[in-house]
Amino acid sequence: MTEIERDARAASATGFEPQIAGALAYLAGPFSGIIILLAERTNRYVRFHAWQAILGLGGLGALTVLLLACALLGIIVSPRVFTSLYVASGISAGLWVLLWAFCLVKAFRGFVWRMPLAGKWAERWATR
Repeated sequence: MTEIERDARAASATGFEPQIAGALAYLAGPFSGIIILLAERTNRYVRFHAWQAILGLGGLGALTVLLLACALLGIIVSPRVFTSLYVASGISAGLWVLLWAFCLVKAFRGFVWRMPLAGKWAERWATR
């Protein structure tokens, strides 16, 4: 059991149970992650989920917006480029929603699930 998993049972500075605070970190994507991170200074479980919401969901959201912007610029090149990038942004947005729901449920149930890239960084920053 890691330090983060042990903190799933410890008190949270937010006033909520750690599982609820962790789930709230995902509720509005990276925006709620920032708010929870500002409120929580001690509980590594809550801070991990807040950082993961910021890095993981924020990064995937930024990718989605970038693909959509490139699609709009791609219409100058050709309709095929526009369509490809537009479909890619739709797939990215769908993945964002699935990842958001999955992380929200995992945090609420008290599990520590690490996103492939963001999880490593979130764990590192949560334990500082």
